[in-house]
Amino acid sequence: MQIERMKASTLALATIGFAACLVWTSRANSQSPPTIPSPPTLTAASVQPASNPPTGSQTTNTTVVTMDPNQLVLNAIHQSVWGPAFGCKVYQSSHAFDQQVIVSGEYKTSGLGTGQFRYTARVSSGETTLDTVQVSDGRLMFTQVGLEESPRRVNLDQVRQLLGNAIHQAGDRPDVSIYLAVGGHPELLRCLYHRYFWYKAVTGQIRGVDVWQLVGRLRSEAPKLAGNTKLDQQTIGIPQTGSNLPTEVRLTLGRSASAAYFPFLVEYFRRTKRLDGRPDAIELLSVLEHTELTNSATITDKDLVFKVPDSVDKIDDETELYKPTAAIADRTHFPFR
Repeated sequence: MQIERMKASTLALATIGFAACLVWTSRANSQSPPTIPSPPTLTAASVQPASNPPTGSQTTNTTVVTMDPNQLVLNAIHQSVWGPAFGCKVYQSSHAFDQQVIVSGEYKTSGLGTGQFRYTARVSSGETTLDTVQVSDGRLMFTQVGLEESPRRVNLDQVRQLLGNAIHQAGDRPDVSIYLAVGGHPELLRCLYHRYFWYKAVTGQIRGVDVWQLVGRLRSEAPKLAGNTKLDQQTIGIPQTGSNLPTEVRLTLGRSASAAYFPFLVEYFRRTKRLDGRPDAIELLSVLEHTELTNSATITDKDLVFKVPDSVDKIDDETELYKPTAAIADRTHFPFR
């Protein structure tokens, strides 16, 4: 089959979770909290993985919690940066411009603050297929989408140097974890935190797995605790564009010791409007599912090597996106909204 170049807009919808968290851009409008449909089936390490795309399933014994869900997302960012090594499968189904986009891949990380991970996936839409890789050895992160796009590089050493002594206080500094959330699951959660205001959280079980389920809508203003990089500013500063953009999101996080804050599911929705501009129905745009979680994943030196394709004549450096644009404040207490 001939490999074609996929439309950038369609690919962006498919890679929202890892390589393109900036593509969903829209200004949040004042609106009432959405009534969200039932969640897809949750698959965890203790549950047999689904062989087909997820189908509807209710959570059971849900309990509304008083803890600020924005803080729970910050906790998830911290865990994704400093938690133990793990591996998982990645599956995402999206609908963009009357096309279905499927992402199927694998993600594994060394964790423990090393910044080392490898993510590989195949993105398919109709007759078009692209292979995507994002890999970091802890010093440099590379992202390659297809063979026709220039690879992108981030110098993680430069980011860490700008954090100064604050990097040694990461346990008490949620802002430090934000700055170290570069690529992979950490950046996914970082973008979700900055882009959406999380206003509701419940605890419950799906297929016997203890979870938190959080609901958010597009922010109309920055959170009180926010990163000050260009990446964060662009994620928060959402321009009014397009009609295919998710206005609401639901995040399902692990609540057990073996899957603490693990992002099992991210579901993106769009609130449609009537002709008079009033909110109408809500529709599911994309489901990002992480399954077959294992804590025994190992990353070899070979996994952390990025080979630049022979056809590439330049590498786009994106380090400036991740550098703090202002001095890191010396604080001990942090607001979470």
